[in-house]
Amino acid sequence: MADIILQFRKSGRVLTGNVDVKATADDIPNSGKGPNITSFARIRTAFVVDPDFMFIILSIKHRVYSERNRTSGLVDGIMDIVDYHAYDLKFISDTDINYNPALGTGQIQIKDIHYVTYQYRTTWEMCQLLDQKYLHSSRRSIDDFYREAKKNKWIKN
Repeated sequence: MADIILQFRKSGRVLTGNVDVKATADDIPNSGKGPNITSFARIRTAFVVDPDFMFIILSIKHRVYSERNRTSGLVDGIMDIVDYHAYDLKFISDTDINYNPALGTGQIQIKDIHYVTYQYRTTWEMCQLLDQKYLHSSRRSIDDFYREAKKNKWIKN
């Protein structure tokens, strides 16, 4: 689910941060609009298993160019990072999170990865938001949700 796993040790505890890196091009006008972040079932399950689950989205905006290396004669590809932001998925505002039902259990997306606002919420509130996005999709029903809930052990039989 993550590109990078960060672990911090403090007072005998280990805090883990899961980092998903999204790279977008500075010179492509709509780059960064609607990127897939993770699947609905995967992220909801992560929050159920660990209410302190931390899923960070690292947004990198870049320009790519090349130049000939005078020593080797080869062409070097260079990625110039021009901007970056880091967001905790749990605190991205309701209006900035979208649900796309097209793949599997659906994908959580960010409307525009470069312009995100925060909304502080609990894990329970985040699960409710994810459920709402899932259920308000034209392709999903309460029966679909119940099937996912049983399969992923969000509820007890």
